[in-house]
Amino acid sequence: MTSIILKIRHLIQDNSISTSDIFTYGSSKVFTLSESNVNSVVTVYRNDVSNSSYTYNSTTKKVTYTGTLTAGDTVQIDFTYYPNYSDTEIQSYIHSALVHLSNHNYEDFTVESGNSIYPELTPQEETLVALIASILIEPDNKTIKLPDIRIETPNDLPTYDKIAKVISSFKHNIHGIFELLGDEYLTDEGIGI
Repeated sequence: MTSIILKIRHLIQDNSISTSDIFTYGSSKVFTLSESNVNSVVTVYRNDVSNSSYTYNSTTKKVTYTGTLTAGDTVQIDFTYYPNYSDTEIQSYIHSALVHLSNHNYEDFTVESGNSIYPELTPQEETLVALIASILIEPDNKTIKLPDIRIETPNDLPTYDKIAKVISSFKHNIHGIFELLGDEYLTDEGIGI
């Protein structure tokens, strides 16, 4: 599921951002990061010196400094985060995309423990799921850009119809979503759905 999440993040442009939080130690060695969708803690500094004496709890978004601190010490935590969506939120959209595939008689997928999808998705199916999930996340997004294709949607097309057209196109072309749906959807930049 990790590769699908990354594809979705690229499609909706929810890319990782690097930042830092700076704290002054008083009495608690537990520091809460300012961003909610933390991807990873990169480095922790004590008084501008890099240090590995810390643990990070991704559930609570808290860093616990495990080394010695003196009142007034500065603790800087460098980390990366996603500005809009957590992995958990994106996973729920993936589940919804799988329901849409089942609803359109493509395949009945199930998500097993550990977030494994069964039957296993092909790379093309992963892209299909990512496209459907990105439409669900940002239904008013008129253009989706991939390295080799650009998909544009008419302004008045409902979300369910957008998804139906993407699935229909995929079903007719085993190589992925590259089929022209009609001359009215041809644009100068690529294919519109």
